[in-house]
Amino acid sequence: MQEPWSRNRQAVAIALWVSFLAAAVGTMVLFAYIDPDMLGYATHGKLDVGRHLGSAIGFFFLWFICAGAAAVTAYLVRTAPKRPRRFRRQKESRG
Repeated sequence: MQEPWSRNRQAVAIALWVSFLAAAVGTMVLFAYIDPDMLGYATHGKLDVGRHLGSAIGFFFLWFICAGAAAVTAYLVRTAPKRPRRFRRQKESRG
């Protein structure tokens, strides 16, 4: 039987998965307005960037940015100081 993942490994997997989904949606939105073939003009004709390569470059760029944001968020959440007990939210009594 496989042993459970550590909390750090889970945090990395969650950050990568969430950033992948965000990059996928971002790529769809970005290239709904911008033709990926136009990325070749940004290189002044030095690189032949077609639609597929342009889409891949855009996706991996967005994935890198989203993964960085997710990693910083995970780091800040994990390293936040614990709040004193008096500032913690009290559970509502049901009854």
